[in-house]
Amino acid sequence: MQKIHFSRTLHWLPLALLTAVLAACGGTSELKHSSIVANVPTQYDLSVQADKDGQFDFDGATIDKETVRGHIRYLNDSGKTVHSVFLKRGEKQKVTNAHILALSSIARDLKFDLYVEDNNGKLAVVKIDEAQ
Repeated sequence: MQKIHFSRTLHWLPLALLTAVLAACGGTSELKHSSIVANVPTQYDLSVQADKDGQFDFDGATIDKETVRGHIRYLNDSGKTVHSVFLKRGEKQKVTNAHILALSSIARDLKFDLYVEDNNGKLAVVKIDEAQ
């Protein structure tokens, strides 16, 4: 008769839950909390492109979300307040949920509007929930 250790089973539970969550979030980007933009801005304060591994292309350089956050803070502190950021598909990389989530959290913290051109060429504004 084989003994099942309850504590060993608990070690696998977080991994199983994480796998289930990741599976539910997988796939292409979906702008569920967004709306199609009726009044398209003529220009944006900052534009970035999607790049590999959830990173961003900014003026030809690959940067992570913390570098984007730092750059926006720098612009705000130097009197060039950022009110709108535009995320679009990169040359070799589609916009993913990782890109949208990263910029959404920055938009919530630094109070700017996030515009996303999805992989079908539609422009949407991401609605930031202030309660989060």
